[in-house]
Amino acid sequence: MTLALVVAIPLATAVAIAIVGGRLGRRTLGMITTAAMVLSFGAGASMIATLRDRPTIGAFIGAWLPLPGADVALVVDSSMLAVALTIAGVSALIALYSIDYLAHDRGLQGYFAAFSLLVAAMLVVVLASNLLLLVAGWELAGAATYLLVGHHRDHPPAAAAALKTFLIERAGDAALLAGTFLLLAEFHTVDIAQLGGAAIEHGNAAGAGPVLASALLLVGALAKSAQIPLHAWLPDATEAPTPVSALIQTVAVTGGVVLLMRLRSVLVPDVLQAAAVIGGVTAFVGAVVAVAQRDVRRVLAWSTISQVGLMFVGAGLGALFAARFQLIAHALLKAVLVLGAGSVRRATGDESDVGRYGGVARRMPWTAGAFGVGTLALIGIPPGAGFFGIAAIASAALSESDALLVALVLLAAAASAVAGVRLFALVFAAPPAAPRDPPGSPTLRDIPLALLALGALGFGALVNGGVLPIGSGAADEAPPSLLIGTFGVALIASAAAWLAYRHGLAPAARIEHALRWARGGLGFDTLSRRLVVRPFGWVARELDRGAESANLRVVDAIAAGIASTSRVVRRAQPDGTRAEQALILAATVALLAYWTWSAR
Repeated sequence: MTLALVVAIPLATAVAIAIVGGRLGRRTLGMITTAAMVLSFGAGASMIATLRDRPTIGAFIGAWLPLPGADVALVVDSSMLAVALTIAGVSALIALYSIDYLAHDRGLQGYFAAFSLLVAAMLVVVLASNLLLLVAGWELAGAATYLLVGHHRDHPPAAAAALKTFLIERAGDAALLAGTFLLLAEFHTVDIAQLGGAAIEHGNAAGAGPVLASALLLVGALAKSAQIPLHAWLPDATEAPTPVSALIQTVAVTGGVVLLMRLRSVLVPDVLQAAAVIGGVTAFVGAVVAVAQRDVRRVLAWSTISQVGLMFVGAGLGALFAARFQLIAHALLKAVLVLGAGSVRRATGDESDVGRYGGVARRMPWTAGAFGVGTLALIGIPPGAGFFGIAAIASAALSESDALLVALVLLAAAASAVAGVRLFALVFAAPPAAPRDPPGSPTLRDIPLALLALGALGFGALVNGGVLPIGSGAADEAPPSLLIGTFGVALIASAAAWLAYRHGLAPAARIEHALRWARGGLGFDTLSRRLVVRPFGWVARELDRGAESANLRVVDAIAAGIASTSRVVRRAQPDGTRAEQALILAATVALLAYWTWSAR
C-alpha cells in the first residue's frame, strides 16, 4: 500500500484543508502542504529499491465501475516512478516558496487545498492502472488548475484567464473522454496494460475506431499541454500568482506528455508521428515568440510551450527515455526560472516589463545565481540538464531520418538560448532602467531556489552516470557530431543574445522592432479568434435570440389563451369576479413556473 500513499497523502491533505483549514494560520497551512508533498515524495522514494528486483508495483484499492479493467488501482514502473517523484518533489519546494510569497494573500485555505488537489490529481494521471481512473485524475487536475489560475478572482485578467483555461481544457477533456470510450468499444477494456496488448495483437490499426480514438486522445493531450493550436491558455494563465505559474508550468502542463508516454503502444503510428510534428512546430514557434515577449511572465510561459513541444517530439518518435529526461529536467529548471522571476517581481513592486529592470544582480545575488543556473540548463550549456535532453531528442529525430524534425529541434534550441540569455541579461546584467534598490529575497524563497538550481545543474550528469535511474529505457547514443552541433548552436545563440542585450533594450531596438509581429504570438491568437471564437459567439447570440423569441411567443400564446378563457367565463357568469381572480392567479403561477423552467 506504499504506492497508494503517494496519492493518498496529498489527496487527504486537500480534503482536510478544505474542511478545517479555516481554523489554521496561513503559515501552518503552507507547512502542512509542504510536509504532505515531502511525505508523498518519501513514500515514492521508498519503492526505488523494490523496483530494481521487479518490473512493476501495483496497488488495488477497490472496485469502481462494472466495466472490464475499471478498478481503483495504481501501477508504477521505474520510469513512471521518476515522473511521480519529480511531481511530488518540485511541488514540495513550490509549496515552501508559497509560504512567504503569499503570506499576505486572502483565501489561502482554498489555495493550498487546490494546490494539494492538483498534485494528487497529476499523480493519479501518472500512476492510474486504467484509462477511466486516469480521466478522473485528468478532470480533477483541470478543476484545480481553474481554481488556482483564478485565485485572485477580483483581478479581471486573472478571472478571464481562468475562464479561458477552463474552456480550452474542457474541449480537450471532451476529446479525451470520447477517445476512451471508443477504445473501450473496440478492445472491451480500459486497463492500460491490456489495451496495449490488444492494440499490438490487432496490428495497432484495425479499422477506423483505433485511429479516431488515437486522434481524440491526441487532442486531449494537446489541450492539457498547451500545444498548437490549443496553446493560448498558458500565457494568459501567468496572471495567477507566481507559485501557481510555477506549479502549472512544471506539473500540470506535462499531463499530455505523460498520456503519450503511457499510451505509446495503444496509439496508432500516424497519430504519434503527428504528435511529433506538432511538437516540433510548437517548440520552434514557442521559442521564437518567447524571444519577442516583454512581459517576463510571458517569456517563461512561451518557453514552457516550446520545451513541452520538445517532449512531444520525443514521445511521438518513441524516444521515451529522452522525453522523460526532458520532462524532469524542465520541471527543475523552469521552477527555478519562474520562482526566481517571481522574487524579482515582488522586490520591484510587481514590475513585469523586462525593459524596466536591469542591475538586479547586485542586490539579489542568490536569486541571480539560481536564475543563471536555470538559464544555462534551459539553453543547453553543459552540464545543465537541458543539454542532454535536447541532444537525446535530436538524436531520436536523426535516427528516424526526419530532417524536418532535426531542424525544428535545433532551431528551437537556438531560439530558446536567445530567449533565456536575453531575459537574464535584461533583468540582472543590463544597466538599471529605473532608480530602484530592490531588497534581497527571504530565506523561505532562497532555499527552494537553491535546491532546484542544484537539481537543474547536476541532474543530467547524475542520470548519465547511473546514480539516478529514471527508467529502464535508454536514449539512442547521439553521434559526436550531433553533440558538438547541439552545443555549438546553444553557444553561438547565447553569445549573440548576450552581445545584443547586455546593455539593455535600447541598443537592441532594431532587433525588437523586427520581432514585433512575433510578440502577438505569430498571429495564432488572432486566427483562433476569427476561426473559433467569433463563429461560436455568433452561433451563441443567434441561439440566444431564437430562444428569447420562442419564449415571447409562448408567453403571448398563454396570455391570449387566458384572455379567451376569461371572455368565455364572463359570458357564462355575469358576476364572474371571483372566477376572473382565480384565472389571473392561475395564469401568474403558470407564467412563473414557465420562466423558472426556461431560466435553467
